[in-house]
Amino acid sequence: MPIVHVFDLGNVLLFVNGHLFFEKLRPRCRPGVDPELTFDHYYERSRIDRGGDFAALYHDLVRDLGLEMDLEEFTYAWNDIFAPNPPMLEVVRRAPRPRYLLSNTNAPHVEWIRAHYPRIFPLFDHCVFSNEVGARKPQEAIYRCVEALSGEPPERHLFIDDIPAFVAGARAVGWQAIQFTGVEDCVRELGVLNEPGSAR
Repeated sequence: MPIVHVFDLGNVLLFVNGHLFFEKLRPRCRPGVDPELTFDHYYERSRIDRGGDFAALYHDLVRDLGLEMDLEEFTYAWNDIFAPNPPMLEVVRRAPRPRYLLSNTNAPHVEWIRAHYPRIFPLFDHCVFSNEVGARKPQEAIYRCVEALSGEPPERHLFIDDIPAFVAGARAVGWQAIQFTGVEDCVRELGVLNEPGSAR
């Protein structure tokens, strides 16, 4: 049975080190304030992973944390957190088409990755980004967006993601799914699930 291979981006194809972002912010905030302790609130309020305004997140931090950075410097700190995972990128190159990318992300990250890692997005037939479709994993709607593009039924999609909740979300809509824990394990499970008659 043909399978649509769907790959996550962060900590699968690109390693993400969010601590680098907070290390840059912390000394530029009001004394005694730790941005990492309250960041999730600001992130949720901005909704940048669902198409919200990135500048609104910046202005929230300037106002409430006393952040002393201009928007350009803040954007650089926000984006300079990625490093490629070359062995996994090779797995993608060898995977049968169609290949899809499915990521909870935001516009600055997409632009940064496109500029700094220009060979990643062309590996895929389609890229589905949460900020562009207005839904994020594990919401059902974002998986259905992929199905609408592929034209295939749920059981023909095979998803690889490092977050257990997102893997569970894919399985809940009828997809096959693998939790990514490392390249070797992923390759082994892909081999099993791509065998005729296999399902998970």
